[in-house]
This record gives sequence, C-alpha cells and structure tokens, in this order.
Amino acid sequence: MLKKVISAIEKYEMFRYNTDVAVALSGGADSVALLLALSELKEKYGLTLSAIHVNHCLRGEESDRDETFAVKLCESLGVPLTVTRIDVKGEVENTGESIELAARNLRYEVFRNEAVGLVATAHTASDNIETALFNMTRGAGLKGMAGIPPKRDIFVRPLIFCTRDEVEFYLAEKKTSFVTDSSNLTDDYTRNFLRHEVVPRLKAINPSVEKRVSDMCRTLREDDDFLTSTAKKIYTLCLKNGRLDADLLSIQHPAVIKRVISVFLFEQYDLAVDLLHLENCLKILKNGGKTELHSGYSALCERGFFFLASKEETEPEVDFLVETEEIDIKNSKINNLLLKNAIDCGKINGSPVIRNRLPSDSIRLRGRNCTKSLKKLFNEEKISINIREKLPILADDCGVVWVHRFGVSQRVAVDGETEKALIIKVKEISKNRFSGDVKNDKRK
Repeated sequence: MLKKVISAIEKYEMFRYNTDVAVALSGGADSVALLLALSELKEKYGLTLSAIHVNHCLRGEESDRDETFAVKLCESLGVPLTVTRIDVKGEVENTGESIELAARNLRYEVFRNEAVGLVATAHTASDNIETALFNMTRGAGLKGMAGIPPKRDIFVRPLIFCTRDEVEFYLAEKKTSFVTDSSNLTDDYTRNFLRHEVVPRLKAINPSVEKRVSDMCRTLREDDDFLTSTAKKIYTLCLKNGRLDADLLSIQHPAVIKRVISVFLFEQYDLAVDLLHLENCLKILKNGGKTELHSGYSALCERGFFFLASKEETEPEVDFLVETEEIDIKNSKINNLLLKNAIDCGKINGSPVIRNRLPSDSIRLRGRNCTKSLKKLFNEEKISINIREKLPILADDCGVVWVHRFGVSQRVAVDGETEKALIIKVKEISKNRFSGDVKNDKRK
C-alpha cells in the first residue's frame, strides 16, 4: 500500500518539502491507515504532521468512542490533534439539507478553519468508484464521472490509488486497530447501497474494477481539464462589455460552448446551472430568443449577443453625465441626502478618476460592516447588463471610493472633521428601451 501512496503523492505533486499537513482522522480504517502511512513518510517529504477529528454528535456513545480512539491514537504516534464537535442536526433544521450533506459541509468548514497548510483526506480507489457510480446515476458530465480529484484546493488524497482491501491488509500488518461507524454497515444511505450491493457485483465481473475505474476517471479528468482550459480561452475572446459574442461562440463545439456559458454565468452572476439549463441556453444561442434560469434571471440572445437579464428588468439603456463640485463645509453642514455622494477631499489618495468597473473592484460602503465586490453588489441589486458596464465609478490610488446608485466608501466618507467635500452629481440620459421579451412585456 505504501508504494501506491508514494506513487499518488509524486504523480500529482501533492506535497512540497517542508509542508504542514493535517490528516482528517475519523478513526475508521482508511483515515487510520492514512495517518500511519504519512507518519512513515514524513521524513521523506519533510512533513509537519497533525490531525483533525470532527465529532458529528450523531451516534451518541459511539461518536464519543470514535473521538476517544482518535485522541489515544494520536498520543501514541506523537501527532498533535484538534477535536471539534459540530451540530449536524441543528444545521439540517436551519438549511433543510440531508444529514449527509450537512455533515460534509460542516466537516469541510472545520478542516478549512483549523488547518495551517494542506488537509489529507482518506479517500480511496474504492470511494472513487462509489462516487463515479453515484454521479452517473444523477446524469453527471465529465467532471462528475471523473470521480474524486486526487488534489484540489488545500485537499490532497494520498490513498486514491489504494483499495479498501489493501488498506485493511496494511493495518493488519501494522497490528493497528480502528473503529467502525455502524451507519456504514447498513444500506440506509445511497452510497452504502452502492458499496454493499452494486460494487461487489461489478467485482464479480472484473475483480480489478476499482483500478479500471480509477484509470477511466484519470482519463476523463484529463479530457475535462483540456475542454475547460479551452473554454476559458474562448470565454476571454467572446466576452465583450459583460456579454458574450453570440456569433463567435456559436461556431465552437457544443462541449466548449456549454462550458463557456457555465464560466460566464458563474463569473458574471455567481450562478451555477444544471445540464437542462445549459441545453436551453445552447438552443437560444443558435436560434435566438429567451430561456428562464433561476434566481430571478433569464438568458437572452439577440442583436448578436448572449446575456442575462433579471425578470424584473425595467431599465432602458442609459448614458451617464457626471459632474463634480468641491465645496468648503468647515463652517456649514451638508444635507443628509447628499452624504451618499459626498467625499472628504482630505481622505482621497492621489488623483481620483471617473471610470467604469474593473473585475477586481470592491468597496466597503459607508455605514456597512463588510467589503463586497462590485460584481456581488450589482448581482444582489439585479443591476441590468445594460447598466452595470456603464455605471460610473470614482476611484483613487487605493481603489473605489464611490459607485453611482450605491454611494461612497467608508474610507472617504464625510465626518465632523471634514473641511472640504467633493459632491458628485449624475444625470441619467435614456437612450432606448430594453428590448427583451417585448411580446409579453406588461411594463408601461
């Protein structure tokens, strides 16, 4: 088993020398084997090893037993351990998620918060085949069929080439015990049904099915990586003022087109859509028209562009005329209605310029306690595509200080110490009415 762990680490370049690695330790066979294997290899790769145990508090005394086991194991190995208890049932009540999904989301949140460097999870080739089968039943594309990625973000999976049988044989050789989650012995959950019923039947057809599926996943992952990288290049070429050039995009292969649309929806609107929505977007790209998405958006293709509009879209295309006036307020007060567009001249860094938004722009608005990207602000307020690329912005050498319709940054807001203020006035000049689904438009 150790040879396969080394092979996975080196094939996917999981670690750099002198890396902090926290093992996600449940106490089950896979995670115990992972901790032992990395303990054996820590000198080889210069690892600073630790462990994280998450108690889901779902199985009463059994959950406490797992926690105690993890503590004792780490003490015997001299590995620092962090234990965190999470309220999965409370999360389910708040979100309506399944217990499995809520537990996973909370668990990974703990990993991200507690880990100093990388997090090693104990996913094996056996887990990989179950994931691929599960995704297949849901109609997944290449990414889903590619199974569990060996390396993603801060997470690495050194056991990804090892089967569950190999893990247990390794532990038997090491004469090391482990705990068993009783919920894994039932068929109450979909993944367990695949593990106990489906995979054994596939093994009867081909005893090496786990390795064969791992090879398939690796090939599919390479294909998906290529298509995704190609799509991102095409996306850059097609994106024009927040819209996609329909003529240029429509001549691409459908596999690339759907990926470009996915990137566009996520980058511009933080939207993730399913295959049916993508197929509908593909149809209107070819034929023109409109299709409903979710979160209050529709996709449209007209006048040579593919773009999104909110269902409540009422705004015409406009031009903006911006005027500024510097006033002395040392001995006077500014009308409260003007504070939204009043900037303390003494707090401006460098020479301010009026421009349109850039992808990296963000602002902490006056009176608010958080910084948000302009993309997020525009999405939350459903600012139309006709408006968002033209909306005037004032920025100094340190970033955005004012956005039309939203107001000024806390950093430059007028206060009791302000001597001179820059007042910004904007005139909106309508050009032509938005021409979405005019036939069904009830707006007057």
